[in-house]
Amino acid sequence: MVLATEMTKHFEHVNKFVNSINKPMAAETEGSDCECNPIGKNLPENQMLIKRMMIKCADVANPCRPLDLCIEWAGRISEEYFAQTDEEKRQGLPVVMPVFDRNTCSIPKSQISFIDYFITDMFDAWDAFAHLPALMQHLANNYKHWKTLDDLKCKSLRLPSDN
Repeated sequence: MVLATEMTKHFEHVNKFVNSINKPMAAETEGSDCECNPIGKNLPENQMLIKRMMIKCADVANPCRPLDLCIEWAGRISEEYFAQTDEEKRQGLPVVMPVFDRNTCSIPKSQISFIDYFITDMFDAWDAFAHLPALMQHLANNYKHWKTLDDLKCKSLRLPSDN
């Protein structure tokens, strides 16, 4: 189950969830003539998919938290990545995440990219299954926060006047 958090398999896991859980569930609900198999939420393989998706969502749920927590943890995660980049440079190792150079990184841009690339589709799929409007509202609010900062060319967690 822990391997569900492995980001190299992210899209594979999300697509499998959508095709095996979301689509049959939607077809069942709408009485559609979709050629999907009827959903069997209690089938062992579907239970595994649901648990895997829950773990994936929990692992990267920061953009779905209330804004103050999202900002706090985005800062902590960014600092962890900055420290890793600093250490890789110090030891002359290849830099794994060059975007996390503390001198040039835009935290808002990194958050926007993360949300666009990994979070939105996954949480749309999870919301279709579990109906979590509060999380989806936080995601929209947080995205707007990061987008506002990026539009203002701010590279930090907050506008300087908000600190």
